[in-house]
Amino acid sequence: MSFREKSAWITLVTLIVLMLFYITHLPPTWMLDPPPSGWMFHVLAAGVIGFVVIEIVAHVIVAIRAPRDAQAPRDERERLIALKATSIAAYVYAILSLGSVFFLIHLGANETGVFYCVFLSFILAEIVNYAARVVYYRRGV
Repeated sequence: MSFREKSAWITLVTLIVLMLFYITHLPPTWMLDPPPSGWMFHVLAAGVIGFVVIEIVAHVIVAIRAPRDAQAPRDERERLIALKATSIAAYVYAILSLGSVFFLIHLGANETGVFYCVFLSFILAEIVNYAARVVYYRRGV
């Protein structure tokens, strides 16, 4: 398994775990209530800080175990995998973010709820991005 594939696995698992953490800490009616207190922002900030710390620690560990592989430039295959995965994720993000905005406007959600739904759309698109990278690395694209 190459360094870039390990990196994709690390980011994929970290995104899934922290998104589940974030979703489980949201109040039940966060979209339709008046703009919430700082609770949701603090949960978001804790998730982002946790993501950064886990990513740095995990990538340092993987890079120490294979320093030459970590410093090697991306080859043509890795660039093609990143390009294909990003193109899929862009469609997912566009559909989810626009769909959530239109849907939430009809529900009467507040601005904060729309922001957090668009943010969750971005996270889901990144999960799709890294899942596609893992699949492409496994399939040998």
